[in-house]
Amino acid sequence: MVYLPSITEIERLHHKYAPNDIVYDLVYRHCQIVSDIASWCAENSQQKLDMDLLKKACLLHDIGSYAFFDANGQNLNERLYPQHAILGSKILQDEGIDSRLTDIVETHVLLGLTKSEIINTPWYLPERDYVPSSIEGELLCYADRFHSKHPTFNSYTTFLNGLKKDLPLQAQKFELWSSRFGIPDIATFALKYGHPIR
Repeated sequence: MVYLPSITEIERLHHKYAPNDIVYDLVYRHCQIVSDIASWCAENSQQKLDMDLLKKACLLHDIGSYAFFDANGQNLNERLYPQHAILGSKILQDEGIDSRLTDIVETHVLLGLTKSEIINTPWYLPERDYVPSSIEGELLCYADRFHSKHPTFNSYTTFLNGLKKDLPLQAQKFELWSSRFGIPDIATFALKYGHPIR
């Protein structure tokens, strides 16, 4: 059976794959924050999309990241961490989740990576395109850039400047998408969740 899970089922899946409550709280809270930001961007853009799919994809997008954290929530391998998107998609496929959602999860690294970017950077990913094919996927990618599991929020300017330095093609896409989806008021989200802004 292929399906979109309920919020209760999403929480169950996170508990199933999290090594403990510390890491569950770190990852699931990040997913909730990304969902909030993506919802704001979706409403701001006023484009036609599936809000239920978007929210559930956001809440599940880092399900594959648990394999990369130790019991204290420290990343075990930064170099291979981008593979969490592929692993998360595979986990969700095995759980019977709708392919629309698993495809979104698989392509959420940065703003989507092309085969050329993977070869030239390198990203330690299979050499093929991982580019979102839906507006829901684009919104997840965009919203995810504003928060990290350190846990901190990224201001638009700070994140953009980092991209300009190291990944100019991603910087161009980030600027383009900011005009489509808007620049969220990160200070409001930071106040709500109590995480600092960098």
